[in-house]
Amino acid sequence: MKPTKFLTLLMPTVIAWSFVYVAVRLFTLNGGSIPVATNTVLVTLPAIAVLELVFAWPVLRYSKDLKKFVAGGVRPKRVDPFYATKVLALAKATSIAGALFLGAAIALVLMQLGAPVVPDSIVFNFIALLASAALIAVALYIERACKIREPGDSKPQASEPGRAESGPAESSPA
Repeated sequence: MKPTKFLTLLMPTVIAWSFVYVAVRLFTLNGGSIPVATNTVLVTLPAIAVLELVFAWPVLRYSKDLKKFVAGGVRPKRVDPFYATKVLALAKATSIAGALFLGAAIALVLMQLGAPVVPDSIVFNFIALLASAALIAVALYIERACKIREPGDSKPQASEPGRAESGPAESSPA
């Protein structure tokens, strides 16, 4: 699985921001008020991040122990590759879902900041924005931790023995 790129997270954020902005704008033009993030969202997003860290703990511990092994320690017990793959898929899905929540929270905060009177409820939407960003950060951290390198691959070599430094191999005149 390829690492999550910046554009992979930017697209859902922009799509969610545009959709929520237009929907809330239409809602407020018809007499409605700007929605506020509920307590469930404010609790659920950080809880998902914490649970994801708990699920990824064996992978994170293996990654840390592998670094100790490179320094001359005992080889750590390997993590089940199917478990690591599930953790990686969960992290990737969570980062994209977090980007959607981030886009929606950005739209709500910007709408509240643009209102003639900034309500006190902007704090809830801002906390939702921070919780979404934290969810993305945790997911990306776990995704990077799932990328296990073998001990010899940690530092790239300038050149390998028996290979030319650069360009095609030159032949000597006979």
